[in-house]
Amino acid sequence: MANHLINEKSPYLLQHAKNPVDWYPWSDEAFEKAAAEDKPVFLSIGYSTCHWCHVMAHESFEDHEIAHLLNTRFVPVKVDREERPEVDLVYMSVCQAMTGQGGWPLTIIMTPSKKPFFAGTYLPARSRYHMTGLQELLVRTAELWSSNRKQLLQFSEDLLSSLKQKRPVSSQAEVSWDMAERGYEELNSIFDRNYCGFGRAPKFPVPHNLLFLLMFYERRGNHQALAMAEKTLVSMARGGIHDQIGGGFSRYSTDDQWLVPHFEKMLYDNALLVLAYLEGYRLTNRSYYKETVQKILSYIARELTGEEGGFYCGQDADSEGVEGKYYVFTKKEISRVLDHDDDSSMFCRRFSITKQGNFEGKNIPNLIHTPEYEQSDRRMDRLCSIVYEYRLKRTPLHTDDKILTSWNSMMIMAFAKSGFLLDCTFYEDMAKHAQEFTERRLTDKHGRLLVRYRGGESAFLGNLDDYAYNCLALLTLYEVTLSVNYLEMAVRRAEQMVDLFWDHEQSGFFFYGNDAQELIERPKEIYDGAVPSGNSAAAHVLLSLAGLTAQESWRQLSERQLDFLASGAVNAPSAHCFSLMAFMRAMDENRELICVSSSNEVPVELSAYLKKQAAHSVFVLFKCPANEINLSRIAPFTRDYAIPESGVRYYLCKNHACGIPFSSLAEKMEFL
Repeated sequence: MANHLINEKSPYLLQHAKNPVDWYPWSDEAFEKAAAEDKPVFLSIGYSTCHWCHVMAHESFEDHEIAHLLNTRFVPVKVDREERPEVDLVYMSVCQAMTGQGGWPLTIIMTPSKKPFFAGTYLPARSRYHMTGLQELLVRTAELWSSNRKQLLQFSEDLLSSLKQKRPVSSQAEVSWDMAERGYEELNSIFDRNYCGFGRAPKFPVPHNLLFLLMFYERRGNHQALAMAEKTLVSMARGGIHDQIGGGFSRYSTDDQWLVPHFEKMLYDNALLVLAYLEGYRLTNRSYYKETVQKILSYIARELTGEEGGFYCGQDADSEGVEGKYYVFTKKEISRVLDHDDDSSMFCRRFSITKQGNFEGKNIPNLIHTPEYEQSDRRMDRLCSIVYEYRLKRTPLHTDDKILTSWNSMMIMAFAKSGFLLDCTFYEDMAKHAQEFTERRLTDKHGRLLVRYRGGESAFLGNLDDYAYNCLALLTLYEVTLSVNYLEMAVRRAEQMVDLFWDHEQSGFFFYGNDAQELIERPKEIYDGAVPSGNSAAAHVLLSLAGLTAQESWRQLSERQLDFLASGAVNAPSAHCFSLMAFMRAMDENRELICVSSSNEVPVELSAYLKKQAAHSVFVLFKCPANEINLSRIAPFTRDYAIPESGVRYYLCKNHACGIPFSSLAEKMEFL
């Protein structure tokens, strides 16, 4: 018998649609039922590629005894955290406040009015090893709901009051180089000098920390910052966290040296890692970074791209119920697949494939102990292709084929920048098609962004992250094409973002819009965790629009947003690295380069300059006969720059003062 999830589109919810638990999706119907029957709500939040979500589903939600308890004493509700991130954010903050930690599956028990009084993560079906079992928890909670409800309700009210007091508000903290310096020092203090990365296992890539260090090096000349970033980029690329056979990176490493990953692959990790490796390549011209980018994007194009051009969420860690089984090999297996002795010996030597194995008797291919890791050739590429084709014949991994606006936008940025810096029109076209998909499938008839698309259906009002990251994607497309159409779209999206999410009293952006269903809390996320927060992404949007349009309204908003972020980052700068990058941009001198051309084609020398310049160190505008009307509407100051009868003229403006026009970038390259 199917439950109420059977008509949902989420792969995660559909995985639970035939549980004996009578699950409801997050809906008015579920909470009205709870109120009418005077029952607490049991809320379970996860996502389809989550290993421990699978474990708890099998142990508990397929258990008929537990299902009977949930169905008779509670109203059970299932949420996919990826399509309802606002629900996840609110109740994850509850879990962190109550337990000091978080994670998925997230388990919440609350009143019919959505007020929580229990929070936890994974629970075994029955108590073991000092862990409370779900069955015992449900029995005890049902008893308390009947006999001592007043205590539960008071606890819930106290908890909500405490959460409201922790809201970030503007303070007197200043945007300063000192804050960036402290962020660098904090990262330096936890840098792993043996295996690179930050902290102890489990180790996460956290690409925005690396982007911060690379930017800090470029702005401040700090070579230790560059060394930390580079060593981490290399160590991750050599490790088992990097799929040496098929490309792409897993979610995190379970050990210190990046060998044994948690094998799930997520779109956002790979998008942000592309940006980090690209920046490393731009600064050092090291081909190993370029090749790593190409492997990631090849994987995305092959395995995580939909027919209409959007990008899927990710792939599972489990195959045939075993984590990592899809990715590991025995030496005997490789010898059979590569049936020429020289080929198999060469492959095994390069990727440390041994008889003993490095993971439960099998081997995770890696380059950790390969001195010539940067060297590759066509023969090795051919062998990897053979092994990859062999691997494809295994039981396929579950792919979560939802397309999320925010993650899709991150990958648009990755493909667009890669296409530009690596001179690859295929990558640029991928980015353009994905943005067209966003406009076609993830935008409603009123122009409002939505959260997700799957199976012909778009749903759920877009949140701050959707708007901020789509604005960044549009700005990236503008920066690499200089097409004013993308700049126009970015301005419209940003205006919507301000209308829907801006806090006019305290500054900063709320996570969900003023037109969305109200939850027990309306949070403002500022912590740069697995991905940079929507607020730090929005700061970059506002800074770019202020620089590109010279409009006072964008400048004022960007200053208020930066002050808001500074108040949250002051006590732990390294936890806000994407905000620190915005601070560094704001502290740069303000410069605009306007290219006015009689031709509609972007000059070759301008494109070459853009590939080498520091990120956002100069705001570049291109004016030509085809775009002058639209550009003057977005950036009114450009009306004063007349299009020449032939050739190009450049204008360089610094701190709101423009110099004498010139006809070749070579004349001003040292200054630029």
